[in-house]
Amino acid sequence: MELDGQRFLAKQLWNELLAASKQHYKDFGFFLSRNSMQLMCKNYGLYSQAQQSVVFNLELAVKRFCKLKKQGKRVGFPRFKSVDRVKSLHYPQFGFRLEGKKLRVNPFGLIPVKHHRTIEGGIKNLTLKREASGKWFACFVVELPEKPAPVHGGKKVGIDLGLEKFATLSNGFVVANPRHLRKREEKLVLEQRRLSRKKRGSRNRGRQRLKVARVYERVSNSRKDFLHKTSHWLVNSFSLIALEDLRVASMVQNKQLSKSISDVSWSSFTGMLYYKAVEAGSTVVFVDAKNTTRQCSDCGLMVAKALSERVHECTCGLVLDRDLNAARNILIRATPGIGGSQALRDESSGVVGEERSPQL
Repeated sequence: MELDGQRFLAKQLWNELLAASKQHYKDFGFFLSRNSMQLMCKNYGLYSQAQQSVVFNLELAVKRFCKLKKQGKRVGFPRFKSVDRVKSLHYPQFGFRLEGKKLRVNPFGLIPVKHHRTIEGGIKNLTLKREASGKWFACFVVELPEKPAPVHGGKKVGIDLGLEKFATLSNGFVVANPRHLRKREEKLVLEQRRLSRKKRGSRNRGRQRLKVARVYERVSNSRKDFLHKTSHWLVNSFSLIALEDLRVASMVQNKQLSKSISDVSWSSFTGMLYYKAVEAGSTVVFVDAKNTTRQCSDCGLMVAKALSERVHECTCGLVLDRDLNAARNILIRATPGIGGSQALRDESSGVVGEERSPQL
């Protein structure tokens, strides 16, 4: 396929430029400039726009390495790539246009495409992306006219994210955890076992690798669909959404819970709420997660409880689900005038970040 041929050329160009840049550093003490690398790309066979993108990405990767190295951080130098690690062709300015239900791309000509949705606004650039399953996607960046922020008249809600239940809302509504990976785990284990038995480098192994990738793709697609629909419903239903500021990267280090935490994709979910809140006119607030489960949402008393205890019982007489108690505490902390807000408001972005106390 011509697309794969161009991807192979992009891989070769990256590796040759990287080798030349490393050698230039050994000889002269500094890396090749962007202009020097672009001169090396002439008559390479790769389309000019895609060549520029390879040069830009390599220059960016080297600059990032140098910057982080100066800051004393542990970081690896950009690596040589196999063709499987080159997953996209980028057109930053021109070389493409939509013609009805087909996409004209240089140097491939007309390519039939299935439109995910109607494209509004002016198209700025295009990325042709290849997934592990072998499918190609055309991703457009478009410029839309600025619209006035809508006024949201909905209620306020606190949300406690969890594993047993995906989300518990302060109004008592519960969003079940779909467990996308667990549902397809048996199929995935079977296909991976078959893959491990295939001879390395054989065509059968290549075909089986695609089968494994397609199972992962179904898991990913179902997860994204659920997260998009849930986040869309929340930002359209509530004017203020309060969440815990979870340290997901640290939580994933727990070997017993890492698979379940990765499956619920809290980071992706909060990111979707972030940008959808701006369009819907609602506000997202992140508060300190400390003691949201222990603190009584009625009287404020701390009630110690083990992880296995799923009911909050306080001496003030309040008895309710521990996740619902946490959701109410999250809303209280995010709402000025109820218990004092622990968040900093940024009306321009529609997003609110947690106010952190200084480190003593």
